[in-house]
Amino acid sequence: MTVFGLHGGAGTTTVSSLFGSDALDAGTGWPVAGGWTRPLPTLDVLAVARTHYAGLVAAEDFTNQWGAGLLADSRLLGLVLVDDGPTLTDGQKKTIKRLLRKVPRGVRLPWVESWRHLPPDPDRLPRRLSKTIHAFRTHR
Repeated sequence: MTVFGLHGGAGTTTVSSLFGSDALDAGTGWPVAGGWTRPLPTLDVLAVARTHYAGLVAAEDFTNQWGAGLLADSRLLGLVLVDDGPTLTDGQKKTIKRLLRKVPRGVRLPWVESWRHLPPDPDRLPRRLSKTIHAFRTHR
């Protein structure tokens, strides 16, 4: 799986680390396979954005482009919205809910205070998060 950010600081490194060696952090931009092999393989991709204003605007733009069929050559597995703080406003929650319904699989990654100081330990994740990772792995 290829994890990419819809903007800088989206959380792609953190999200890709949750999947371990099953994921590649591709930075920002819609990833497309390259090389000499033809036909090119179709990449399974996971989009990531923060829940702050710029992140939600980027996610809105992305879901509109994807929904209009403008992003071909790779297959979208889903969208992960990473909380930008310990609490969200009602407006953020409403926008998040709407955005996550626009993609094949959408999930909101809650704020985890300890990740500000230490990397996530894939072997000690909350049950809800482990189930989400499993769902992305098995529904490719």
